[in-house]
Amino acid sequence: MEKLLYDKDCVCSVCKYNFTTKKIRTRPLRIKKREDDFNVIYKNNVNPNYYYIWVCPVCGYAATEREFNNIRENQIKMVKKMVSSKWKERDFGGVRTFKEAEESFKIALFIAQILKKSKAYTGGVCLRLAWLYREVKDPREQEFLAYALKFFEEAYQTERIAEAGLDEVTLAYLNGELNRKLGHYNEAIKWYGIALEHPNIKRKRQIQLKAREQWRRAREQHSSEKAVE
Repeated sequence: MEKLLYDKDCVCSVCKYNFTTKKIRTRPLRIKKREDDFNVIYKNNVNPNYYYIWVCPVCGYAATEREFNNIRENQIKMVKKMVSSKWKERDFGGVRTFKEAEESFKIALFIAQILKKSKAYTGGVCLRLAWLYREVKDPREQEFLAYALKFFEEAYQTERIAEAGLDEVTLAYLNGELNRKLGHYNEAIKWYGIALEHPNIKRKRQIQLKAREQWRRAREQHSSEKAVE
């Protein structure tokens, strides 16, 4: 597995410390399965989510690669006060264990909340942590799917989705899929419908096909649930 990893040089946006973090060489990866909520499982016995969060070993600042340098001066002061002042130096730059990967996400989520990062960003971190728990069949997967859904639904209503690297069609579909996974079939049907009725749906052919398939699946599950009642 270590052959798939390489060191990425980083400079912490909070304390300016130079450190390295592992990244995955994507070219050799071979996909085993694409799940309906966009989680990808690889044949290479490696999970890129383990290295999705960058963590400064000196001050404890943590975020995704995309967001790591997106921090304002007043936010830096907040991280130093609420994180760095209590941080015990530790290095996340090696080959990560599950526990280290889990901890990196928890730190990033805490920082996202104190910095009031976008709901779309926070939801994305929650979703990837849910995928991490899914890998080890940890029941906390459901808890973090629910958190992700809450943030994503609020993001769809209140935020400019494109700023978080998403788009409205994809997010509407994802809201449908997370609702379905959590057993909220009526809500799932509604969100799949929103995706399918969106003006840009024809530009997202794969999402269009998937939303139709999952819409039918949610209707069948809803009917089965009512029959049991």
